[in-house]
Amino acid sequence: MGLLQGAGILMLCGLIGSESVEAKLDMPLVESGASHTHVLPIFSQKLGFSLPTGWRQAYHEERAGMFMAEFVPEQEALNQWSALFCVQGFKDMAESVSPEQFLDAMAETYQASCDGEVIYQKLGDTQVDGHKGFQAILGCTTMPNVHGATQFNSSAFTSHPQGEIGYYTVVSGSKDLYLLHKSMRGEVFLADKPPLQVANSADFISALAPYTLK
Repeated sequence: MGLLQGAGILMLCGLIGSESVEAKLDMPLVESGASHTHVLPIFSQKLGFSLPTGWRQAYHEERAGMFMAEFVPEQEALNQWSALFCVQGFKDMAESVSPEQFLDAMAETYQASCDGEVIYQKLGDTQVDGHKGFQAILGCTTMPNVHGATQFNSSAFTSHPQGEIGYYTVVSGSKDLYLLHKSMRGEVFLADKPPLQVANSADFISALAPYTLK
């Protein structure tokens, strides 16, 4: 899988594809108490994070060389969410591209889905259990909200454009590359006044961290 090809797959987050392989739309899970550790076996390793109370796994998909799982608040759906947490794995990509390069490529292709201005602010290097990673804020001031008909949604629809922005972390595992991102949607915003910035990014991601990769 090439770098740009892999980055293109990233755009599936938040949009259920019409040709899913081994895809499943998950039923709501009732949770109580504090946030809890959630572990996903993805290819050669297990990736962990804290899933906040009141969130559910809404969808997951596996196809050749790619894994994806999406989580939303219990009262929300994948075709209309205000908050989304997405985990993706890309098999055997750890040696072919660095986490920063992967995010750079994603930011370039993100423009194709954005009707406004793309926000891309690098936050720098990080580590997850000794594995190198990179973090950034990525968003779009005006994002169209268009959904085609699929096996899960019987009819296509379009809603008003929204602003979308998220906190992205890419980690190089032993063999595979992993992406974790939490995004929010709301009112269209100005490029110089994004709702997610360095000043509030730690609070924005705190309920899901720390991540683990074993």
